[in-house]
Amino acid sequence: MEFVTTFADLVDILSKDYRVPDIVLDTSTVLFILESPHIQELRHGAPVAGSSGATMSRHIFGPEYGHVPLGRMVKKNAETGAKRPRLSAIGLINVCNIPLQAAAYPRDIQVRYADWFEAMNAVRTQNQKWSFADPRQQDIQSYLANDLRRKLEAYRGRAITLVPCGRFAQKFFALADVADAKWDVIDGVPHPSYNSWDRAQYAKAVERVVEAVGLAGAELAVQLESDGSRGA
Repeated sequence: MEFVTTFADLVDILSKDYRVPDIVLDTSTVLFILESPHIQELRHGAPVAGSSGATMSRHIFGPEYGHVPLGRMVKKNAETGAKRPRLSAIGLINVCNIPLQAAAYPRDIQVRYADWFEAMNAVRTQNQKWSFADPRQQDIQSYLANDLRRKLEAYRGRAITLVPCGRFAQKFFALADVADAKWDVIDGVPHPSYNSWDRAQYAKAVERVVEAVGLAGAELAVQLESDGSRGA
């Protein structure tokens, strides 16, 4: 059995079979920051590939797309080079690229790393805590904050809109502590799980997201048109 002393060790081990990559194109200017993959994301190899992604699609593209999770559309657009403007303007970033929930893994993995999954769940659910007394939990939080910081540093100097979705993503975006004068951050957007984007209290924040994607897509459409490479 592999020797695990840090969360980085565990990520290295589990990433071999359970890592879901972020999807960000050179044309992506609206970057959604999400929590971590789960069962559908593992199955399809894309962030928000399940019911949460379907909620996002319905709001961004209209009810006729509500049956197709956003992650699957973004992935297909990227893989096929379709260059659909709004999809090509979207980027999907998970704070953690392996599932934080034990239920996403086979039973033997759950048992083997039970203590780690318990700590991962504490970090995932206790978003009111900015630090943890438990060393393992603090190690997980520090790793994730540093990893997100590394990802975001790559976009310094680019005019992008960042959309941290839900309290977990918002907390880690704050912990990453990265800012740029060219960035716009849309605050107050809930995680799209449990149809939360339909709730009245989040309507203005979700409307800002839809407008940002629409504007980014329109600008990209003009650019692609001038390049002669616009997709359908």
